[in-house]
Amino acid sequence: MNIKYFLLLLFPVLLFSQHSIRFKVVDENNLPISRAIVIVSQNNNQIRFGTTNENGILVQDISSGQYDCKISKLGFTTLNNTVLVEKEQNFEFILKEEINKLKDVVITSRPKIMRIKEDTISYNLKAVVDGTENKIEDVIKKLPGLDIDQDGKVLYKGQQIDNILVDGNEFFGNKHQMATQNIDADMIEGIDLLTGYTGFAKASGGQKGIALNLKTKDSYKNKWITDLELAAGLNTSFRFHSNSFKFFKKGNVAIISDYNTIAKTPISREDYNEMRIVSEVDSENGEFKAVETPTFLNPNAFIKDKRNAFIGLNYTSLLGKRSKITVSNIFNKTNIAEENARLQTNIGETQSQYSFLENKAATYSLNNSSLKWEFNKSKTTFISYVVGFTPNGDEDNQDLLRSANELQYSKSNTNFSFAHVAKVQSTLLKTINYKFTARHSINDNLQKVDLFSQQNLFDSTHDTINQNQKNQEVNISLNNAFTITKKSNIFSLKINLLSQQSRFNNTVFQDDNNDYAVNLERQSIQTNFSWTKKWHTKVYSILGFTSTAVNSQFQETENAFIRYEPNLSLTYTLSGLNKISFSYALDHQLPALNQVQQTDLVFDFQTFVKPSLVGFNQIIPKNTFSLQYFGVNPKNQSVLFSTLSYDLEQNAVSNNTEYNADFIETTAITTRNRKSIKGLALYDLKFRRLPFSIKTTLFYLKSIGFSQFDSVDNQVEIQNLTNRLQLISNFRKSAVQFGVDYNFTRKTLEQSIADFTNTTQNHQLTLSLRGKNSTKLKWDLGLIMDNQDSGFSRNKTFFLNANIQYVFAKDFKIIFNGNNMLNLNKSQIISTSFNQSFFTESIISIRPGYMMLGINYSL
Repeated sequence: MNIKYFLLLLFPVLLFSQHSIRFKVVDENNLPISRAIVIVSQNNNQIRFGTTNENGILVQDISSGQYDCKISKLGFTTLNNTVLVEKEQNFEFILKEEINKLKDVVITSRPKIMRIKEDTISYNLKAVVDGTENKIEDVIKKLPGLDIDQDGKVLYKGQQIDNILVDGNEFFGNKHQMATQNIDADMIEGIDLLTGYTGFAKASGGQKGIALNLKTKDSYKNKWITDLELAAGLNTSFRFHSNSFKFFKKGNVAIISDYNTIAKTPISREDYNEMRIVSEVDSENGEFKAVETPTFLNPNAFIKDKRNAFIGLNYTSLLGKRSKITVSNIFNKTNIAEENARLQTNIGETQSQYSFLENKAATYSLNNSSLKWEFNKSKTTFISYVVGFTPNGDEDNQDLLRSANELQYSKSNTNFSFAHVAKVQSTLLKTINYKFTARHSINDNLQKVDLFSQQNLFDSTHDTINQNQKNQEVNISLNNAFTITKKSNIFSLKINLLSQQSRFNNTVFQDDNNDYAVNLERQSIQTNFSWTKKWHTKVYSILGFTSTAVNSQFQETENAFIRYEPNLSLTYTLSGLNKISFSYALDHQLPALNQVQQTDLVFDFQTFVKPSLVGFNQIIPKNTFSLQYFGVNPKNQSVLFSTLSYDLEQNAVSNNTEYNADFIETTAITTRNRKSIKGLALYDLKFRRLPFSIKTTLFYLKSIGFSQFDSVDNQVEIQNLTNRLQLISNFRKSAVQFGVDYNFTRKTLEQSIADFTNTTQNHQLTLSLRGKNSTKLKWDLGLIMDNQDSGFSRNKTFFLNANIQYVFAKDFKIIFNGNNMLNLNKSQIISTSFNQSFFTESIISIRPGYMMLGINYSL
């Protein structure tokens, strides 16, 4: 094959000719119907839209292919038809007159909460909003099928959605809490869940995602909306928060800032990871790995002291009818103090426990800037470019007292990540949807560890150790996807060229011989073929096959091999929106550089990492089987989603642990199979005549794997059970609403060596009241009873929280915030954690409760 022609197939950015198609719409008497709406779609993506002229005619340019046509006109029955476009053609559609007969209407149920049409779920907020809501997250929590996690992220079917939109425009991308925790509930008149969201692109062939679109009221559009809040009170509590929004037809501008001493952080762990890898674009090859996140992003406020400063800027605007730009910048700086009393159990030894105190002071800062440009070159060609960079620095200083030995432990990280992505979607040969994506990312991490002890460390002759580590990873990928539709079949072919280079340098300054550098490189060509077949109106399947040719180099050693991975999905529609599906996938993973390193490393003050025993070309097969069910009851608008999955991972990477007098040594090894079963059930129960709704979440995980102690096999079994039950009232025309929230968590760890077993349980019951008095007063009150059992100790804590706002003048409110008001002095909680070497119970000193009084100004 001519090489130029081959490259043209892989990387085209071309426009192709289209056919002029004439649609004519008439009635049963063959008279033309004007202003009839004609919608042309393909694969559930709208391709063309228009209305007929006075002669009942609409002319559109359309490429060859099979399309779904929907023709509607008020007073006529909507017509749905399928057409095949092969050349310039004329299509005629006959609409039948709709006969309406008025009947007596008796309302026997409450208003319907949602309306489902194709890939859009529209929520009727009038059926759930009662006026006691503050921010938009208070509304979303009431909507069936949706929930909000503790970070402010919106969940659908138990998973985070992709984007939050405001009037169809992006708003801080997938940092949902910028919208959910800052936009007032009063500003929104409607909410749509878009389950087939393809973004700004008009061209078909893009990957579909899930987005939540917030529709603002007309009174809040095309003007600046500003909200300023200042409050201070007991226990050095202070907060300044400001929101400034402008929502206009072509985009939005948002500026959010916050400074507080009450342990609030506006960004989450997921945000941190996403900012470093530009994850808003579809990552089809899975080569962009998640990174270790700093501890200041813990979602809870259970620390002794935390001061946080934040500012975020988002700008989205149409540059013209076909072009759009989105710019965002986020800066965050945090200072924290932690105080923990820890009981550590060596789980590979019998009756081996150590107690130590930990005092930690840390400073963290990060900055993220990103830019996205999107351009619809034509109706069939879409181009986009995304670039982002995130520098950040973390520094921890700890004082530890373990037995008679006092240690000072300092650890710092300086990170810089840069990533950019270019994407083109177009049409080839009039029938093939084509997408090309080029990605390039760089991650640099410099880590410094300093240890100062009263005793020699790690069986060395040094009581002081200074270690520097430098990690760099460079990823490049070129992805090509071809999709063609033939009647009830969809064929897709993907060709991906991938390159990954990882470098690692380690230096221990007390040892002149310990200056180590290692390099791991992988290049691969990946092809993926999938066939989607609609066998029946109720049955469709997806059959796929992936082959990957990999060339891997580690130091002076090189290896080449091929991986084959099949996958299968089968879906059956029971009735309406009730669906059940089964899927199977085989995935082959390769170890990362940190799992194959070949030198001695200081991991922390008590852990020494030895050279890995895992081969750099070790293939780790993973089989996944899953069964899902999704159903909506149209009578009472209840939603049920459940999933059950089973994973079997062969030749898993694990650890071998060797205990010494004051430290441990760990080595990465390959062990036998690791298997797990996971179940999730979500049920939103609505009552037709009762003013209540019940949300139930049940999660279960059981995992069985292997590790080693002194090279002896150890079976590890982990079980997690979580149950959450929420009862939410929705009294019509009532000034008071209530809620009951019960959470139960049970975690069990069992190990065959030393017969170690632990069960940690937590019962949490939350009683909440919220209410209003006309338009002046709005309040909410919550009592939390938390019962913790670590298996070693028990602790019961009561939290009383309150928020009150009173409008005393136009645009001015007096606000009161109270948190943990029953513990205004020192209080503590119990938590547990474990890895393959230690089980640790921590008694954590948490920030005393506070009460703040302040003022809010809205403009």
